[in-house]
Amino acid sequence: MPESPIRATAVAGIHYDDIVRLDHALVGLSYPARKWQLIAHATENDPGGPDRTDPRTMCQLWALPTGHYLNLTQVLVGAARTARGHPHRALGHPSTLPPTATSSPP
Repeated sequence: MPESPIRATAVAGIHYDDIVRLDHALVGLSYPARKWQLIAHATENDPGGPDRTDPRTMCQLWALPTGHYLNLTQVLVGAARTARGHPHRALGHPSTLPPTATSSPP
C-alpha cells in the first residue's frame, strides 16, 4: 500500500510543497530504489509535458545521498537532510561544516 504524503510529513520534517512535488515526481516507482533510479524515474516520468518535473525537485533528487531508499519517507528524510540549514546536512562531510569560533584562518 502506498504511503500517504501527509504521514510522511511528520516523519521527515520537510515542507508540504516539497512532499507533494517529490511524491508527484516519483509516483509509480517501485521501491526499494537507488538514487539513480529515483532520478531516472523522475526524468522518464517527465516527457516535457505540463506535468513535468520541476528543476527544484530534480535538484533535490540529485542532492540525495547515494544509497537504497525503501520508501518515499526515506527519500523525504534524505531530501530534508540535504536542505540548506538542516543540522545534519554536513554529517560525514567536514569540508561543508561552517567554521567554528575556535578555528583559525588558513
